[in-house]
Amino acid sequence: MRIVPESMPSQNKAIIAGAIVSIAVFVYIMLSANLLPLLGLHLPLLPAMAYIKMGSATLAAFCCFWYFRGLKNALIGFFGICALFWTLEFLSGHFGMFGGTYSYTDAFPGPSIGGTPVLLGLEHYAYYFFMSYFIANLLVDGVIVSSQESWWKRALFVSFISSAIVVGIDMMADPVQVDYFNEWHWAAGSPYFGIPYGNYVGYILIYTIVLFAVKYLEIRLDARQIGPSLLVIGCIPLVMHFSRFLEYASTELPALTIIGCFTMLFPCILAGDRLLIYLGKSPAGV
Repeated sequence: MRIVPESMPSQNKAIIAGAIVSIAVFVYIMLSANLLPLLGLHLPLLPAMAYIKMGSATLAAFCCFWYFRGLKNALIGFFGICALFWTLEFLSGHFGMFGGTYSYTDAFPGPSIGGTPVLLGLEHYAYYFFMSYFIANLLVDGVIVSSQESWWKRALFVSFISSAIVVGIDMMADPVQVDYFNEWHWAAGSPYFGIPYGNYVGYILIYTIVLFAVKYLEIRLDARQIGPSLLVIGCIPLVMHFSRFLEYASTELPALTIIGCFTMLFPCILAGDRLLIYLGKSPAGV
């Protein structure tokens, strides 16, 4: 079984190679820092691990978008999502506009502007937007990239499902980052690990709108897949999603792993099944 077709252009092979190497680095960091130590196994830790982890996740996400949506759309999506969500985090943290007021600590990696970490834009792009975009397409339409037919009705529904996936991720991510790593503090919380419920309502509203806008721009900019649908790159969002589930579960916060089985693991398994069915029907899929 070939990983990529022999006739594939060198540029496409390079994009796929970049995605594979990046996700491999990301998974290695997750295994060496979080999962394997629980089993008594210790691999060498990479220097500047927090930055390499974020960089590898971002590069893997960008390569996937480049392959499935084209370079122009990938660049617009990258800069647009990073800038937009950093701005929203800044406004929310200072004015409580989207779910509550909070303040970051020095435990969050990287520099800050006005008390809001610069890397938050990359975090939203790689850990929320990227994974939810592709998983929602698979769950709703059974394809890696949704069809443009009757686009606005379908796009709105896919965007809503994507926002629900984001909430599912955040239901594991926030308790870990707040209660385990102490990366920020909420001014007012709720019985759910001290995180206000409005935080999740805000994610539903914001991500539904943002994902719908992204799909609209893809129509206007004629976004196109530059190569055949292949398992080797189509599975990368799922690999990252499953890796994040294992990372959060390894912290052993009370009941969090059980919650994550429903909010992260089950959607990931279902999307993986839809991906294999889709590729099985595609002559180019391997």
